[in-house]
Amino acid sequence: MSDLTLDKPAPVAAPAASGPRPSLSDRLALVPRSVWPFVVFGLLFVLGGALRPSLFSVDALLGTVAFAMIVAIASFGQTVAVVQGGIDLSVPNTIALSALTFLTAVPRFGGVGALLLAVAAGLVVGLLNGIVIAKLDLSPIVTTIAMNGLLLGVILLNFDFSQLTDIPGFTRTLTADKFSLFGAHVAAVIPLGLALMLVLQALLSLTGWGRSLFLVGASADMARLSGQPVDRIRILAYGLSGALAAFAGIVIVGFYAQTSTGMGTPYLLGSVAAVVVGGASILGGRGSMIGTVGGALVLGQVATLVAIANLGVNIQQLIYGLIILLVVTGYGRGGNS
Repeated sequence: MSDLTLDKPAPVAAPAASGPRPSLSDRLALVPRSVWPFVVFGLLFVLGGALRPSLFSVDALLGTVAFAMIVAIASFGQTVAVVQGGIDLSVPNTIALSALTFLTAVPRFGGVGALLLAVAAGLVVGLLNGIVIAKLDLSPIVTTIAMNGLLLGVILLNFDFSQLTDIPGFTRTLTADKFSLFGAHVAAVIPLGLALMLVLQALLSLTGWGRSLFLVGASADMARLSGQPVDRIRILAYGLSGALAAFAGIVIVGFYAQTSTGMGTPYLLGSVAAVVVGGASILGGRGSMIGTVGGALVLGQVATLVAIANLGVNIQQLIYGLIILLVVTGYGRGGNS
């Protein structure tokens, strides 16, 4: 009897109860926010090809990407401002001021000297924005709108547009000229924008100052309690925003080979829309340069679809405004989660 008992197989342990399988929404929530703009861009690109088959080509794709990269370059500074919990609405006339400063300074200082002077002008504008916002505790919206108006006055009083028609050749080489890659003709502004994106993304992700921008944007009070120099961080963030907007002005001049007082106007809504579509929180504390490029691609494809429908630039700006409104409404309902 005991032998029979010993020969009985040991009871098999019941399998541990597993938790509920993750739902589709849970799986989608794991996808980084910066990925979604590229998905939306792909869907819009396919839609454009369905509406007009000639747009479903490598050349059409590269044309849209070149346009989007200019929007992205104009939006990189805005990304910095938004990440630290602010906004920079002086981008349009910072772009115009730097472009006109650049063209005015070329005969005297040469191309490189003029470029540095123009970027320095944007840096000064940004630092002034930051000082007023940080030290006087004024609203970023009010401060930067006022600065934008002030810059328009400076532009109208100090520049003679009839003398600013000579565009330096090297700016065309860096932006509009095309090179062959696997048989495709790629505008130089595309690798220029991608290189700038990588440098700025590394600045945000890999440096202490970059990480402090996210901390300040998430909670300025917590940043102060942790010993962060919040005012200095904000001032430098706006300084970088102004310098990047200034560089964008030079890129725009080189690519389009023309200037005007309103050359930066399309980038008022465009820069904000690219940032928020790219996954940044309009409340601060979240954003990326990669996402901004994705957002700019979406806006670029929207512009292409608007052109297909012959709706005009005003409708394009209206769509950008609606995009911003929808995103802001979403954050108003859901908070910063």
